[in-house]
Amino acid sequence: MKTIRLVLLVLVAFAFTSPADVKLEYTFKVGDEYTWSQLTKQTIKQSFGGMEQNIENNIEGEMNLKVKALTPNGAEIETTFTRLKHTMTSPQMNSVMDSEGADDKMENKIFKALLNKPFSLFLTKLGKIEKVENMENLWSGLSGLGLDENELAARKQSLQQMFGESAIKSGFEQAFVTYPENKVKPGDTWKVTVTPPMNFPLSLENTWSFTGVEGNAAKLTADGVATTSDKEKAISLPGGLKAKIDLGGKQAMKSSIDTKSGWPTKLDMMSELKGKMILLAGGPIPEDMDIPMEIFSENSFTMKKK
Repeated sequence: MKTIRLVLLVLVAFAFTSPADVKLEYTFKVGDEYTWSQLTKQTIKQSFGGMEQNIENNIEGEMNLKVKALTPNGAEIETTFTRLKHTMTSPQMNSVMDSEGADDKMENKIFKALLNKPFSLFLTKLGKIEKVENMENLWSGLSGLGLDENELAARKQSLQQMFGESAIKSGFEQAFVTYPENKVKPGDTWKVTVTPPMNFPLSLENTWSFTGVEGNAAKLTADGVATTSDKEKAISLPGGLKAKIDLGGKQAMKSSIDTKSGWPTKLDMMSELKGKMILLAGGPIPEDMDIPMEIFSENSFTMKKK
């Protein structure tokens, strides 16, 4: 009977013992390298003149991340693109830019010129992107493509929507999970506000939740609310047009984190934005025009240590 009572007491004790708190943070060792892969599928729906127009964007990419040096808050990560592909389908045109495509196509040559051009990402132990440096090196290969000065400037301006300093920083903010300062236990939540890589002022507040540990993986989920932070800001569109954006929506994410290194091994993200774009009067647009718009995106990021 004493043995039975002892077993029961032990079981009761375990039943009311909280799981150990977990400290989520990135660890850095100079020389460590990671392979980062991204797959993005995006659909933009617009209603123009009573007709719906859809634009499909697919992006595939791969990067090499190498811990170059330690910093007071984290590390400097040397980053290089090793593969890039962008496919766009729209009623007006279809285009493909592929770093592994034929060399006789200028669009492919441009993506090839962006490969293996290192720039630096400064990442804290909690996953905050402090800054991005040496981005000019990314464009250094474009000058050897035989483009005249005007075309080179136009190509670079277009590419900066995807690979400019602001877009790169925002993209990493999305994929690198930002952790709280304190330890967490299952059910704990924390909020992180980021700026998604869009060409208009969008703000996204994510509420992260720690769901627990499975093996060597910490499991996280997040629900996000997106709002246009400056609805009066005019943005530039192709053809010299100007527009204002008023979009809002939601986002859902789930991520697996290596509990030893703190680095994400996988992150999946789905987002939905709805609202309108206002084409501003000027040129071929006689007066401001409202264009209902929806943007649906699916992103998948994977990271493997070499």
